[in-house]
Formats: sequence, C-alpha cells, structure tokens
Amino acid sequence: MECCPSETHYIHPRAGISRGGWLLEIYRDERTMQKFYQTACKDDVRDQPCHYIKHEYQPASRCVQRFSYVYAFVRFFNVSENFRLDYIRVKSSCSCELDLTLQDEIELH
Repeated sequence: MECCPSETHYIHPRAGISRGGWLLEIYRDERTMQKFYQTACKDDVRDQPCHYIKHEYQPASRCVQRFSYVYAFVRFFNVSENFRLDYIRVKSSCSCELDLTLQDEIELH
C-alpha cells in the first residue's frame, strides 16, 4: 500500500509545457505519435492527507503531484518553425508532503 496512491499509464498529448512555462505543440502525423509514461496521483488522494502516517501528523500532510521533464519533438504553437528536441513536463509521482509551518498545531516528538 502506498501512502499516496498513484496510477501509471501512457499518454499521447498534443501539447506540453516547457521548462520555461511555454505551451508547446508536440509533433505528430498520420504515422507518428509521441507517447510518454505518466504517473499521476489518484483523483481521490490528490491534496488529501497522506495515509499510514502518525495520526498527529495527518493535518499537516498532503499528497502532492510531482513532475519531471522528458525530451519531445516540439515547436511553439501557431509558428511556422521546424520541430526541435526540447523538454516537456510530465507527471512523475505522487508523494507525501508535510507542511511544518503548521507545527503549532502538531507537537513534534
């Protein structure tokens, strides 16, 4: 059992977000479609308290989506430029995060 359950599946998006925050068109044609593995938080746990941690820490915990960057052939939208190799953001894991700014509510041992 995971403290923040996730699902992994293939995606074949038409667009992606660059490291600089730009929306990029991902290359595809009638024979070629780029596919990526993505690991996403399950809908019912995203931004919810983490499972399997001490009860007193649960109010300060939450399951958060993590991202990584992978190579893809892309170009800026509505621009007649050649496609290039660049990074796009994909969901890569779901992890438990503790917000210790709430430590007044939690007695840390």
